[in-house]
Amino acid sequence: MPPEELSVFNKLAENGDNQIKDVTQGVFQGIRTSANKIYIVDVLDADRVESQDTEGTVTISPIGGSKEFEIEKDLLRPFLQGDEIGRWRGEWSGRHVVHPYRVIRDDEGEIVDSELYSQDYLEQELPKTWDFFLHYQEELEGREGGRMEGEEDWYGYIYPKNLELYENPKIIQSEICSRATYMLDEVGTWYFTTGYGALLEPGYRNQTKEIVSQLNSKALDFYFKHIAVIKAGGYYSYRTQYVEQLPCITNGESRLEQELEETISNITDLIDTGTRTDRFPEAYLEKYDGSLAYINYKWQTRRYPVNADIQEKADGRFAVTAGRSDEITAPLMDKGDREERKLRAKYVQAAVDGRNMKSGEEQTIPIPDTQGGVEQLIDALEADRQTVEETSIKELENKIDQTVYQMFDLSDEEQAVIEDYLKVF
Repeated sequence: MPPEELSVFNKLAENGDNQIKDVTQGVFQGIRTSANKIYIVDVLDADRVESQDTEGTVTISPIGGSKEFEIEKDLLRPFLQGDEIGRWRGEWSGRHVVHPYRVIRDDEGEIVDSELYSQDYLEQELPKTWDFFLHYQEELEGREGGRMEGEEDWYGYIYPKNLELYENPKIIQSEICSRATYMLDEVGTWYFTTGYGALLEPGYRNQTKEIVSQLNSKALDFYFKHIAVIKAGGYYSYRTQYVEQLPCITNGESRLEQELEETISNITDLIDTGTRTDRFPEAYLEKYDGSLAYINYKWQTRRYPVNADIQEKADGRFAVTAGRSDEITAPLMDKGDREERKLRAKYVQAAVDGRNMKSGEEQTIPIPDTQGGVEQLIDALEADRQTVEETSIKELENKIDQTVYQMFDLSDEEQAVIEDYLKVF
């Protein structure tokens, strides 16, 4: 290690008041269902369903087929696949896991364990969800050579490990990356696979935002890359044995800690807004209380992604087109005068543009019955898009880097050593 890099490396270690291993209660791997094609589902008529959402039903379609089911919301949890674990926030595809387990809390409300819901409970309290499991009973019992055949818990996961940890504030990390990629889950929303979750010790859990900010900073990534082994293509394995050695500051100047918390909140709010625009209109329906109708369309050609246009036809109707083979028209797009028809086409275009659609895949587009409802959702979408366009995540990340530099008391020259190193590694 060159002398100037060694000096900065040592200063980071000396000025940290803890190492990550000192503030972490445990690291755990993602869930293994052994039947993702059944448990992992698309929700067709709602956006994100979380653990506290226990009223009503939604329509789901398992990723392994096209069959649709109506089930209660109670067991649905937002789910990230490995390549969706992102920096600060996940790049969520909109999928959920049907999770037939409940958490057990102690007298103080802390989660201490989890257990499989009983068949009696599911039959009596969540009958639509139980019907869903019964539909797949043969396949679920046949997992791993019939391992669950005849077992009372045939509808549960084969490897139900660490399930009590997911609904806590946590840090989710992707293992193979070219730079630090730590995701904040401040309330315990996300379930995931092919990644790692880190749960902080109870005494540090309220500092989860600050720790994630430090982990994603240039300062700590500089430190990490001096103790880890680089792989082909400039990638690193962000394994626990390396991450736990990183220095961190948990008892720093309150002004700087507040700056970190505010900045990461701005970053996550911005990413959440961008994600919401990508999931129009589903992500906007929670706040819409008007009546809906539905447009169904079967895609003729594989489009990754859909590049949709609006075309006015000779008879005054509007169509949403993609390439030569896909054209969406529907009576619901033909309502009203020319301006309303054009607005409805704009709505449908926004609902399909940028999506990844397979040939033969059917898409259901919920659309308000009234012109006012369509305008309301389009206006909300455009306001969010403007917010995303006007705000720079890069500038916010630079602010975090500068705050972390101050926390570790690094001079301009020492900061330059880190910046120059990370331009290469």
